[in-house]
Amino acid sequence: MTRLLGLIVTDASPLITLAAGDALECLTMPGVPVIIPDMVYFEVTQDLAKTGAEDIVRWARKHHGQVEIVPTTVFSEFQTLMTVNPQTRSKGRGEQAAFEILNAAIAEAPELEAILFFEDTDIKKRRFVRGLPENVMALSTGDLLYELEAAGRIQSADHILDVAVAKGRNVEAQRSPQSDDEARALLREQLCQGGKPPISEC
Repeated sequence: MTRLLGLIVTDASPLITLAAGDALECLTMPGVPVIIPDMVYFEVTQDLAKTGAEDIVRWARKHHGQVEIVPTTVFSEFQTLMTVNPQTRSKGRGEQAAFEILNAAIAEAPELEAILFFEDTDIKKRRFVRGLPENVMALSTGDLLYELEAAGRIQSADHILDVAVAKGRNVEAQRSPQSDDEARALLREQLCQGGKPPISEC
């Protein structure tokens, strides 16, 4: 039987958008593990004054067990570089950390399915995604929200995106489908398996 590894957050943007939209709870609604590389978690929480940072910390603690902060060598190496040069940039390292976690899991169970959670509309053009196994899919922030709306789990995906926009997020690309049909279908399957009644809001 195919095992679903869970949602792997590939960079900071989806977490920041959901936090800005007061909708972090949406990420735990499918009932699968939410895997955040330690590199990504550092990026979104290193400055608690930034939009959504404190909310993300509280949400991760609230859902400890389902939300997993996973250690990576990418982050360890970044910390070492930071001691030498505090100006070392983290750009692109979140994706590298996510890929590290995915590769390690696939090495143990080649048949597993996984969903990469992204927001950057260019991500699917990169080797990071083009080289993925067929059973590893990419799901955008917008597609997660619209599938939750279709399943009756939230009232309005557009409302959440509107709230995020009001807090400075540029999410217009998320209002159009970005993900593969297979990723949305797998998400729908998980939502149906949960058997939970619709809720009014995140």
